[in-house]
Amino acid sequence: MHIAILGTRGIPANYGGFETCAEQLSQRWAASGHEIVVYARRHRYQHRPAMVNGVHVRYTTCLRRFGLETPSATALSVINLIVRGRRFRWVHVYNTGNAFLLPLLRLFGFRVVISVDGIEWRRKKWGLIQRWSHRLGAHLAVRFADKVVADNQAVADFYAQRYNCSAATIAYGAQPIRRSDGADEILSRFGLQADQYCIFVGRIVPEKGVRELIDAYERLDTQFALVIVGDDAPTTYRNEIWARRSGKVRLLGYQYGPIYEQLLANARMYVSASMLEGTSPSLLSAMSAGVCCLVNGIPENRSTAEGSVAFYEQDDNDDLVRCWQALLDDPERSAAIAAAGQAHQSRFYDWDVIAKRYIELFSNVEAQRSPTPEVLT
Repeated sequence: MHIAILGTRGIPANYGGFETCAEQLSQRWAASGHEIVVYARRHRYQHRPAMVNGVHVRYTTCLRRFGLETPSATALSVINLIVRGRRFRWVHVYNTGNAFLLPLLRLFGFRVVISVDGIEWRRKKWGLIQRWSHRLGAHLAVRFADKVVADNQAVADFYAQRYNCSAATIAYGAQPIRRSDGADEILSRFGLQADQYCIFVGRIVPEKGVRELIDAYERLDTQFALVIVGDDAPTTYRNEIWARRSGKVRLLGYQYGPIYEQLLANARMYVSASMLEGTSPSLLSAMSAGVCCLVNGIPENRSTAEGSVAFYEQDDNDDLVRCWQALLDDPERSAAIAAAGQAHQSRFYDWDVIAKRYIELFSNVEAQRSPTPEVLT
């Protein structure tokens, strides 16, 4: 197959879940003999190799103001694909914010799969225009894509209820993460010791619940530090969170590769108060690393982890404090939860299996494509 990937920042992944998914899938597809091209945003990469792990990479410019970076980058990618890449018959698009381009792709005969992630218009960071565009994008995805893919059964259920259709459910995966011999040197850079801190990984935006997480942490009776890995563009909310850093509340900004992995693998607990998710990549990574996980009991998290992690009652900060303290005070229970989470991730969230599921999905569409685009299970 010839497959083009649009709508992410590019590969190698240096931002979030969509990019990680694109990187992991594309290199596996390429290794299996498929020809893959990923469109990347030029300004995100100082070095711009034409090939990454056997995958073609094309770099496009974009408008970086007024919230137009994503739609402008994807629009230019589509134009490039139409002009230079017609042999890439399959197009895997990420994000409902890019769905306005699906009619154009279909007009030129491309087969289109779109990954919709979570329910984007519920994110508190968006203004009215962005929320409207994501709502419209969901309608366009259902109408014009050959396949709509949700990464979480709770999101697929939402599409079934709202749009009277069923989305294919293919989750994200996670690479196995283990403690390494060089972990002490990495931790020492940040003044940390193994098993002496709790960690959260994610963007510093309201729906990730970072304020609620810090509020809960400050009510605990513990000497463990709270480490927050992630950041976001400067906003009032983001700046407020950074103003709360201290000797015990450590904000480390973005971290990637071995540094990120060892920060995660050596934590005492992974804790998240996020109020809006699809399948959380950082949660899967923490489960993979064998770290005890405590997360908000929203439907998406419960669908992802089932009974293999600890949940507190949805958006109940008092229950977050109670559960967090109880797990810190009971190392044996924490260890049992860590082992259960690791086993669950290994069984259900393997990138090799997920890559094969997408290829099977593409093949089924090729065999069963109907004149009117529809969303199929």
